[in-house]
Amino acid sequence: MKLVAGVALLAVLAACGNEKSGPNPMVSAIGAMAKDGVAKVAAKQSGGKSTAKAATPAELRTQLEAAGKPVLLASSKTLGQTGFLSILDAKGDVLTWTTPDGATFSQRNGVLIQTRGLGADLMSAEAPSVGQLLHPGASYQRIYYFLGDDDQGTRRTYDCTTTTVGKESIEVLGRSHSATHVSETCERPLGKLTNDYWIEGASIRQSRQWVSGAIGYIEFQRVID
Repeated sequence: MKLVAGVALLAVLAACGNEKSGPNPMVSAIGAMAKDGVAKVAAKQSGGKSTAKAATPAELRTQLEAAGKPVLLASSKTLGQTGFLSILDAKGDVLTWTTPDGATFSQRNGVLIQTRGLGADLMSAEAPSVGQLLHPGASYQRIYYFLGDDDQGTRRTYDCTTTTVGKESIEVLGRSHSATHVSETCERPLGKLTNDYWIEGASIRQSRQWVSGAIGYIEFQRVID
């Protein structure tokens, strides 16, 4: 996943969240990304080279860890945006992550079950547990719920199976993790989709999950627990 993408979004993230009580380490880290991205874009447009020093993943991680709060990195090729998310709400095993402009992503133990603020949102989903994903050959139904253009509910039911790809080493913002790569293949008469998860222990460290037909897939990385 590229650390600098969707410069406009990162600039917004950096501008939001300034606290009167003092500098916010998370905002500083995002600001470094935005500054570097803007410099590169400006240099490209002028035909020159950027002289701005890019913050390293390790430096960004240090600043994010200083905030003392969980951090999720989300990236969408369709939206052309990448940004850090913080927790808006926690209810049982469901965490709802948010961007400063109000878009939210709800995950149950790392499995996406709902989005808001993206336009073509996933209204809700009946999704597998991490235990099911870790069971090779597990078979189950996954159900997605959407709102159509007429604001009428739409339900899509998929028959899904899991495949364990194997152990892999992944890097999340400058830190290596050993994870089990699991692929979830879901089919119905009119379509097919594949979600991928990199599971560390009993937690999803990284994933690529389908949201909707218009949004496609979003990649998530759990940066700070």
